[in-house]
Amino acid sequence: MSSGKTYANTDLRIADYVESLFLPVDTILEAAKQRCRDASLPDISVNDMDGLHVEILALAAGAKKAVEIGTLGGISGIRIARALGEGGVLHTCELHERHAAVARANFEAAGLNDRIKLHVGPALASLETLSAEGPFDFIFVDADKTGYPAYAQWAASNLRVGGTLVADNTFAWGLVLQERIDNPDMAAAAKAIRTFNSYITSHPDFRATQLPTGEGLTVAVRTR
Repeated sequence: MSSGKTYANTDLRIADYVESLFLPVDTILEAAKQRCRDASLPDISVNDMDGLHVEILALAAGAKKAVEIGTLGGISGIRIARALGEGGVLHTCELHERHAAVARANFEAAGLNDRIKLHVGPALASLETLSAEGPFDFIFVDADKTGYPAYAQWAASNLRVGGTLVADNTFAWGLVLQERIDNPDMAAAAKAIRTFNSYITSHPDFRATQLPTGEGLTVAVRTR
């Protein structure tokens, strides 16, 4: 860049400053994370800073109707549901009942059962039934990476004009540009994420950017 400024902050002191300032201790989220650990859920929930990004983006969108693809233990779902406020509804999709059980406990403990509807099963099947509930104000994607292109297409048809789409892990763990990846599952995931990013940036109905978080957070607004 001509200004000499980098795309991402690389100063760990600044990272510590930001986290200490913007992330006060949240006892509800800390308890939710402990339930996830106690249930031996995969340690792949959004980190605290990215969860805050998602919450603020939902607030900025003025969202009342939201969809989350990939519930896991409900950490990001709590963030999104809080942003919706009273009268808002979050539909969150989770493949595994074991994960969904933990999420239910976390949603109940957070006092958010009145604004969250949890759908268990393959995400695309759940999304097909949810189309009748749309259009939606906010969609967050953080599920199986090979499904990202299909989730993007669904979002393009079910997000309102002015609505926001957010997707996590869109740097593909640093592999998004790597042409040769020995692990076939990781190779398929990286390819799908490249397809997702290209689809969103080239779609005439979206204006998109990518926030340089540790995992990469793609953010797109439907403009027409």
